[in-house]
Amino acid sequence: MKTCLKILILLFLSVPGTSMGQKKFTLSPGEKITYGAYYNWHFIWIRSGQVNFSFTAINTPLGNRWKLMAEAHTFRMYDRFYKIRDTVESIVMPHTYNPEFYEQVFNHGNERSYYFYKVPPPRKQVFSTVQRFGKPLFNDTLQMEPGLRDMLATAYEFRTHDFDRLDSGQIVPFTMLVDNEIHHIYYRYLGKETITNRNKIPFSCYKFSILLLKGDFFPGGEYLKVWIDDSPNRLPVLVETKILVGSVKAIIESAEINGKPVKFEF
Repeated sequence: MKTCLKILILLFLSVPGTSMGQKKFTLSPGEKITYGAYYNWHFIWIRSGQVNFSFTAINTPLGNRWKLMAEAHTFRMYDRFYKIRDTVESIVMPHTYNPEFYEQVFNHGNERSYYFYKVPPPRKQVFSTVQRFGKPLFNDTLQMEPGLRDMLATAYEFRTHDFDRLDSGQIVPFTMLVDNEIHHIYYRYLGKETITNRNKIPFSCYKFSILLLKGDFFPGGEYLKVWIDDSPNRLPVLVETKILVGSVKAIIESAEINGKPVKFEF
């Protein structure tokens, strides 16, 4: 239970971007999405927290930018087991999702971690400030790579691509900055699949599996599954994965686009 929501946050934010094909869909600011975080415990799915995403347009000294935000928390009844209060924010160039600023603050129990990235012109380096749980703060410089995105920019850019150009089983590589490290990973497109909610209402989705690197919680392999609806909104509907001690998932609970709610009945 202690690591449930932490893992779900990292999983959902790690939905990959890609250099494939041409972009087909354009996302617009004014979007809000809420997910329930679930942990499988002895064949019972426990809803232990919530993750909220928002996508807005802002004015900065450098011009118009897009602001991506995510906030996650455990419910009060689970705080006594492991309290989580996390926020992630990314400022990107409109349409390209090229990152300029990124800030991540994780509060887990009595511990706190902090990551800040800045990518100034001419965009050849990433300047970071990092403080990991219980360790001193330090500054670092990473070399920018083509297509490199932070976690939030990766997740949003991914939704704009034309998945119909992919063949079932096709592997697509991507590059992402996570925890002050550059990772070269891949995802596999698994074709289209219709999934249903508890009321047996069908949702037509694109399905993907994503490579997870073996670690403290993950067995390693293509255990992370993601379903994205095939409507023009391209909303991630379900994220699910195995972990070493069970499985976890995030299910969409509500979505709002330009002030209008989207009906989901999970």
